[in-house]
Amino acid sequence: MAALFKMLILLKKKPVSTDEQFAKYWLETHAPLAKKMPGLRKYVVNIVKRPPNREPDYHGVVELWFDDLGSMKKAFTSPEGVATQKDTEAFATGLTTMYIEEHPIL
Repeated sequence: MAALFKMLILLKKKPVSTDEQFAKYWLETHAPLAKKMPGLRKYVVNIVKRPPNREPDYHGVVELWFDDLGSMKKAFTSPEGVATQKDTEAFATGLTTMYIEEHPIL
């Protein structure tokens, strides 16, 4: 099986949102939009749990999997991809994007 192209995005919640509001919006409103992007093979939402006595550096991490870099670019320039990116502004800020080469060990 050929390796898939993986993209990770670290997100911070908007300061006006609670942790619960952030997670609810992402899972119930944003994720259904994102999964419509053409060429998206896998979409995983990771909600960061608050560490004791401090604000987390990020509130969520999303994993997006595509066949290759070209498929990812097509997905984000599609009408569905543009809508997904616009909707991200409704609940998140301070995004950090990483392109990942995964090496499973175990």
